[in-house]
Amino acid sequence: MTGGGESPLIREATHAGTWYVGTPSVLDRQLDQFLNGKTKIIDGARILLGPHAGYSYAGPTLAKAYGVFDPSKVKRVFIMGPSHHVYFSGSVMTSKFDAYDTPLGKIPVDKETISALMKKDPKMFKQMSFQADEDEHCFEMHMPFLYKVTENSPNGVPKIIPIMISDSNEKFERKLAKDLQPYFENKENAFIITSDFCHWGFRFDYTAYTADGKVDSLTSDPRVPKGGIPIYQSIEAMDKKGMKVASTGSYNDFRKYLSVTGNTICGAKPLSVLLAIMEKYSQQEADDKFRWNGYAQSSHVTNPMDSSVSYASGYAVI
Repeated sequence: MTGGGESPLIREATHAGTWYVGTPSVLDRQLDQFLNGKTKIIDGARILLGPHAGYSYAGPTLAKAYGVFDPSKVKRVFIMGPSHHVYFSGSVMTSKFDAYDTPLGKIPVDKETISALMKKDPKMFKQMSFQADEDEHCFEMHMPFLYKVTENSPNGVPKIIPIMISDSNEKFERKLAKDLQPYFENKENAFIITSDFCHWGFRFDYTAYTADGKVDSLTSDPRVPKGGIPIYQSIEAMDKKGMKVASTGSYNDFRKYLSVTGNTICGAKPLSVLLAIMEKYSQQEADDKFRWNGYAQSSHVTNPMDSSVSYASGYAVI
């Protein structure tokens, strides 16, 4: 953290140099490589979902989300993600900082919007400590991509409103969705979900397996029977079932999927909130729901003692 007195408080890029390249020129070239030829901007694509793992694992998938992003009207970005280091209940947490630093440049935090949210619903919206903010990686991993794809847009680099979610239930998620609904309906606002998908393996305490690729035949026994599909294909089948359910735009169906599978999607709660918002937005047409354009795994698990994390990218045109 930097700052003091009247100086702006800047959240340092605490994961630069470890989770991703910290040298500006090298990072810029790497992002160009990730983004080059992957996708094209899609008019109206202001809703994104992408992973937050190290770029050596998740960079290509994250690039597919940002490659379609349409920033032409966007002035601010609500970015929602899970808490990896602190537990809290009854509220969400946002930032005290004035800006997030990246090796490429600074991204301003929308202090006015955060103040308005805290004034309107002080029980729901609170602020992280500086330490919790700088420890958390789910927002930071998106920042270089966000800067890269917006620095030359008509409105320049947008302001961000980070929203970190920990404990929640349906009542809480629907209340948060109601608070954010007016902002969602303004097309100057983008919404981004930062989430990895399945965390599979004993170290994640999750070893669900389906021999035939069907979610209704999941077991907690990761041993592959004769004729059964490899574990990594089982993981993919389960992830893609969740992606398909999310594409329906149904909050209840997605919650049911999570209940049945227990899939360890770390951003499942932020995604659930977004689905609750999207359900209420006008009269949704089929093509207004999530579309998925990327999927990968950190490794292809074939041995029950191995582990992997899955990554997905998607967007919605609203």
